[in-house]
Formats: sequence, structure tokens, C-alpha cells
Amino acid sequence: MKTKHILFVIAAALVFIGCSRDEESLFDSSASERLKTYLTNAENTLVAPVNGWEMLYFPNTESAGYPVLLKFTENGQVKAASCNPQTTRNKYKEDMKSTWAIKADYGPILTFDTYNDVMHAWADPQTDGDGFLGDYEFLILEANEKQIRLKGKKHEAYVEMYPMPADLDWEEYFKQVNAERDKIVTRNNGNQFDYSYNGQTQRMTYQNGIMIENVTEGLIYPFVVRPNCITFERPLIRWGVSSQNFTLDENNAKLISMDGVEVAFVPALTLVETLDAKLDNNIRWKLDTKDMGSESKTTYDQMAAALKQQNGTLRALYMQREVKQTISTEGDTLLNKQDYLCIEFNHPKRGVKQARYEMTYTMDNEVLTYQYVQPYPDEENMSIALLSILGGETKGVAMIKDLMCGKFNITSATGSLVNPQQLYLTSTTSLNKKIKINATD
Repeated sequence: MKTKHILFVIAAALVFIGCSRDEESLFDSSASERLKTYLTNAENTLVAPVNGWEMLYFPNTESAGYPVLLKFTENGQVKAASCNPQTTRNKYKEDMKSTWAIKADYGPILTFDTYNDVMHAWADPQTDGDGFLGDYEFLILEANEKQIRLKGKKHEAYVEMYPMPADLDWEEYFKQVNAERDKIVTRNNGNQFDYSYNGQTQRMTYQNGIMIENVTEGLIYPFVVRPNCITFERPLIRWGVSSQNFTLDENNAKLISMDGVEVAFVPALTLVETLDAKLDNNIRWKLDTKDMGSESKTTYDQMAAALKQQNGTLRALYMQREVKQTISTEGDTLLNKQDYLCIEFNHPKRGVKQARYEMTYTMDNEVLTYQYVQPYPDEENMSIALLSILGGETKGVAMIKDLMCGKFNITSATGSLVNPQQLYLTSTTSLNKKIKINATD
């Protein structure tokens, strides 16, 4: 048995030597020549599209993705553009002065080899010492005229690139991205979805550009928002079904797969439950003074006029909630919730102040009931001071009730049920008593 083993090893070694000597019989060129050809083909592929490439950029495997547009030229120049909340503060930004190259390292590497305001911003250190932990050098996994697949050299996130439509203006592209972002993710943190397939569901939570399957175990799925769709950093695989690209259905009620399988992200909460959940997460809802029914507008104008008569200004109104944890004598964790209507105003003598009024918030199916309780006794007694400015407690409380109290039907002001960041509250007794509220960051 031992002799047979030795003979097998010797035979394998001879085969290896034979393969090494006869490399030219297996390939038309040497390894170095084949690598050079591959690099040349990759370079030609990068410069080919007349309007450049759409890069779905993920700084690392745990961060949200954002689109970057790139146009490579034969002389080594690159034009790059982005518009995102992280590195450009949602302003369109271009860099046309930096260079690119493809080099051989432990594989073919695409590198932005001089400083690029768009690409290197992801790797620059920030005040926390880390920054966004992004890459500006990428291992080329695949390159053809329809798609380029990359992998970050340092942080190993997968990056895909697709040719841009020849007639699509770059700034217009990002306008479309931002419009889609508003429908799906803007101010949507904490919203829950049921990832569904054939009657089976998995609860997921959206947070900062990532779908989280299990917060405790950290199962996360980053994605990038594109015009008319979102694309995940890697395919989601559950129940033997794989999908990476999703788009809003015709009713903006759910995200459906674009990959030929019937999986979807369906909102797990109703609109009233979403409003409630955001209040639980310390998100305030701000009254939109430019979009309200005629009755509501009349009451609001009366409040603003009363303040103006006293040389004050009505600045903003918010629905908000305080959630406090207490421990019972049995050791159970209890949540104490108190809702408030917060009115921000410019006091004629003391500057910008806030007055808070305790409210009750109750839900019955899709109907919200919001009721006044009493002024909140803060140290400066701003709630009482504002009522005095509004014409006294009786008159001031009546204005608050007329504007904000009663039973309301809830509808999405954006038309999207996937991301109800803006809601209409319409009185069940009068269509003219209608207010719009916006979730704040």
C-alpha cells in the first residue's frame, strides 16, 4: 500500500513537470502574455461606452450602497460624479481631473491612482478616525460590454457596473435616483417589511440603506437605490429562491422582484401603526403648514395672527412622544409613553421657545384619535405663556383642539405605502379638516 502511494506521488510530479514544460501546447501564449491581453481587453471595455458606466458602489460589505457615474478615457483620465447623503450632502458633485489605471497585482486591479474627489471621499478618514471604510482599488472579476464585476481590494464589497444609456444626462440620472429614494428609503428608518414568498414570510427592518433580517445575529443586506429600482450588494437567498433586484409595483404598495421570481418586500405595518412606531423611535412628525384643508388653515392662521399681534411668530408644530423604561417590583421592564403636541414659537420677550401639551394617541384599525389633555408644566411655563398669547387658556386650547384633535383617517401623502414618510390626517367628520405631517430625521 505504501509503495503504491509513493508511485502515485512520483507519477503526479512527472505529470506536473510535463505540464510545465509543455505550457505552449495547452495555451497559445505565456501566462504573462495572457495577463497582458486580459488587462488590455479590460481597458478597452472600460473606455467603450460613450456615456460611461453606472457603478453600484458599496464602500464595504456592511454599508449602504450609492451610485457613482464614471467615464474612462483612453488617455487615462476619468470623469466621476455622485450625489448622495454621505459624501456629497445630496449635492451633485463631479471630478474631471483625476486618472485611472489597470495594473497587475494579485489579479487585475482597477485603481483610481490620483486623488479623486468622488471616489477617494469614501476612503478618507473622518473625525471618527475611520470614515466610510471605502475602497478606490478593485479586483476585476469579470469585464464585458454588458457588465463589469469588481471586488473592493481592502474591504471586499462586491461592486457592479453597467453601461449608461447614451442619451441620459448625468444630473438627470441622479434626479431620478433621488425621486426613487423618496418613495422607498427617505426617513424610513425603523420601518418593517415582510419578505414574502409563496405564503412564507421573514420579518426585516430597514435602517440606513440596509435590510436587517435579524438584529441580534446581524444578518444584513445592503442595497443601492437606482432609477426605478434597488439592487442589493449580493442576492438574497431564502426558501431556495434568489433575487437581487427589486422595483415598486404599480400601486407603490410593495417591492417586487425583477429577477423572475415571486418574492416581495411588503410593509408589515399599516399607516397608523407606522406613525405610532416612528413616535416610539423618537421621530417627530412635523405639521406641513403649506398643505392643509381650509378649516385647518383658518385655525392655523388664527394662531399665527394672535402671536403676530404680540410681536411673536409661530414657527412649527410637532407630534412627538417620550418613551421611558421602568422596572416593576417583579423585575419586568415597563414602557411608559407620553404623547405631546410641541409648538415652537418666537416669544416676544424670550426668543425661540417650545410649548408642550400632553395628548392621548389611540388607534382603532386605520383611524387615529388624537386628544388634548393639559399643558405640560415645564420650568419656564411656556405652555401657559403661549395660551396667554393666543388669547387666554380657553381660547388657546380651543385653537389647539380645532387644529389637531379628533378622529382622523390616515393616507400616504407621497402615494407610496412602502415609505409613508409624509401622511395626511383627514377628519372623519370633515374633509376640510386635513393636515399633512412629515416624519423628521
